[in-house]
Amino acid sequence: IPTLNRYDLLRPSLERYKVDFPDVPLHIIDNGNQSIPDAITMPNNLGVAASWNLICDITFENSDYAVILNDDIYLGYGTDTILKAIESCGSDEVFLRSENSWSMFIISKAMFSRIGRFDEDFYPAYYEDSDYIYRMNLAGITQTIDKSLNAEIFRISSSYEKASDLVNTAMQMNRERYIQKWGGLPLLEKFTKPYNL
Repeated sequence: IPTLNRYDLLRPSLERYKVDFPDVPLHIIDNGNQSIPDAITMPNNLGVAASWNLICDITFENSDYAVILNDDIYLGYGTDTILKAIESCGSDEVFLRSENSWSMFIISKAMFSRIGRFDEDFYPAYYEDSDYIYRMNLAGITQTIDKSLNAEIFRISSSYEKASDLVNTAMQMNRERYIQKWGGLPLLEKFTKPYNL
């Protein structure tokens, strides 16, 4: 779980996750120096893509699947629901997400190896998810949306409440970066190689 300035929302969910996932290591990437117990505290904000990459690097040392969550949700289910969703894919190349966009997704080590790392140039956030989906599409892979993975508590853009100027600036900057990289916005891409090179 990457987090930046929303430990107020993450704290109660973390307490529940310790009960819901007693045997699963939780990796919290603290990008905001929030003094979160047992978190990996970064000296600077890594950004979303780099945080996801770090979580995958750590998780794939001992596991074939990483479950990545926003800091402003609570799943409301445990390991059995996640395992059932993974098993339903029938492949080791797994990319699953909830209906709530990328607030919760599962990526397999095999998928991460095939598609590659999340693009850290989309900093600090926005369009790194669209970039990954488009790269999957180019590889002939589609994401699987599973509503059984929807969060019990889901908040839309809680980061906007705390830093609206940063959100707006990052969104605009990364929108332009996406257009440069792929020749158009999501679903309007023209390039099959980054920057048409």
